[in-house]
Amino acid sequence: MHKRTSLEETQQSALERIFNQINSEDTFSKRIGMSLVELQSGFARATLSVTDAMVNIYKMAHGGVIFSLADLACEAAGNSLGEPAVALQLNIHFLAPGKSDDLLEATARVTKRSTRIGLIEFEVKNQEGNLLAKGEQVFYFKKGNK
Repeated sequence: MHKRTSLEETQQSALERIFNQINSEDTFSKRIGMSLVELQSGFARATLSVTDAMVNIYKMAHGGVIFSLADLACEAAGNSLGEPAVALQLNIHFLAPGKSDDLLEATARVTKRSTRIGLIEFEVKNQEGNLLAKGEQVFYFKKGNK
C-alpha cells in the first residue's frame, strides 16, 4: 500500500481548496450553471447543460457559452499548479454547433510552463463526444495570493 507523503497531502489539499473556491466563488459560472467536476495538477474538466436561454438566433449554443465553459476549465487548470494564474489570451476555434439540452464538457491541460507564463490546450465536446471547439489559452502567474 502506498502511503501519502506530506507533500502529496499538501498538494491534494491545495487542489481541493481551488476546486471548492472555483465552484463556490466564481459567481458568473454559478449564474449560468457551469460546474468544475474534476481537478488534477495541470488538468481540469468542467460541464454545462445548455438551456433555451443559451442559444443564438440559429438555435445553436451561443459562442459565448462555449467560450465561457472553456475559460472556466482553463482557469482551474492554470490555478492548479500552486500559484495564482490569470488569462492573458484565449484563442478558440468553433468546429461544430451545440444545441439546447446538450451537456457540454470542457477539458483543459497545461502543456507548457515557464516561471511566469503558461500554455493550456482545451477542447469542448457534447455528450456524444462530438468536438465543438478547441483552442489554447496563455496564462500568467501572478505574484502574491490574489
